[in-house]
Amino acid sequence: MLSISNQVERGAELVRHSIDAYEAGIEIACDAQLTVAKIVRLEPVRSLAVASASLTRDIGAAQLSAARWFLDP
Repeated sequence: MLSISNQVERGAELVRHSIDAYEAGIEIACDAQLTVAKIVRLEPVRSLAVASASLTRDIGAAQLSAARWFLDP
């Protein structure tokens, strides 16, 4: 049976891995949006895709920063 401190450490490790996976998902989403911006030749769609990628990146960075801040001892 695991001690309480070991259980807490395992839980924190799981949360860290989840945050890393979320960060990878944000990166993939931004890359996909920027790829759409490169492929589509219609200017309003291109600008919207770039703006969406920037917004996704910025919101994701704020969320990741807050999550990592909560995890710091």
